[in-house]
Amino acid sequence: LYKDFNVMVQELNSIETLRNDFVSSVSHEFKTPLATIQGYVQLLQAPNLSDEECQIFLYRIIESITQLSQLTENILKLNKLENQRIQLEKKEYRLDEQIREVIVFLQPKWEKEQLELDIELAAVNYTGNEEFLYQVWLNIMDNAIKYNQVNGQIHIKLFETATEIVLEVTDSGVGMNEETRDRMFEKFYQGDTSHAVHGNGLGLALVKRVIDIMQGEISVESAMGKGSTFVVKFRRI
Repeated sequence: LYKDFNVMVQELNSIETLRNDFVSSVSHEFKTPLATIQGYVQLLQAPNLSDEECQIFLYRIIESITQLSQLTENILKLNKLENQRIQLEKKEYRLDEQIREVIVFLQPKWEKEQLELDIELAAVNYTGNEEFLYQVWLNIMDNAIKYNQVNGQIHIKLFETATEIVLEVTDSGVGMNEETRDRMFEKFYQGDTSHAVHGNGLGLALVKRVIDIMQGEISVESAMGKGSTFVVKFRRI
């Protein structure tokens, strides 16, 4: 009993430490966009601002609000997945059509960076949770755009074998070092700090959790300056 009690105390202390770390991380992530909003609102109160300056400040405020909204949404989704013993609702649908929807949704982003997309999507039926898998493809492809280079390429390939459904997303971007590859699915971890303003380090944590629940696999091949390839696999049912 004495030993079991000590083990319980240690585990509770570990849980408390994790909770404190999570709260600290969330607080830090909220602080930056809130400070940005406050700063630009103060600037808007200055007299004799030109219309161009006002538009620039308002654009920056909208950017920060969007960042806060995405952070809140991702935290809520992760909380739903991690703190509830839920069975995600599954249905059969066309996976290739869903991926096309994500590509179209992200079109303003990849067109702005003048990226060339090479798309190979086989007609694939899959039984899974449509809502959360949409978030998986959205986060993976958004990263392929975010960490790419202007006039770069993205190759998206969906195919199936007798036993698996496979999606490969390859970009020509900045790539990752070994530490980033090892820690990329941790909450709030961001390996490329130059791009940190565009994310909150929760997207890939959400991706990993959803794929785990769907009993799938995700792997990454990447090297600095040589781009990255994300491979997602699901067993045929």
